[in-house]
Amino acid sequence: MSEIETIRFPVAGMTCPSCVNRVTRSLHDVDGVSRVKVDLRHETATVTRTAGWAPDAALAAAVEQAGYSANVMDKESVPAEATHHWLVDLFSR
Repeated sequence: MSEIETIRFPVAGMTCPSCVNRVTRSLHDVDGVSRVKVDLRHETATVTRTAGWAPDAALAAAVEQAGYSANVMDKESVPAEATHHWLVDLFSR
């Protein structure tokens, strides 16, 4: 089974909710990405991916294709419990 990991990295150039939507859609299109949360206020993208399927370069290219700049080199790992969602509890019962 492949390892699932969540990372957060800076995204520059976003100025409005439409920017967030463009970056989100672009990242969702990368093979191996299962979840995306883009934060305009903090200028970050949080991506849950299958390790080895969605390399950093593909994530950066997706953001750049949407017209923004991603600094995936400054990524940080996000602990699994920080990405846990109440819907997971609801539907896993």
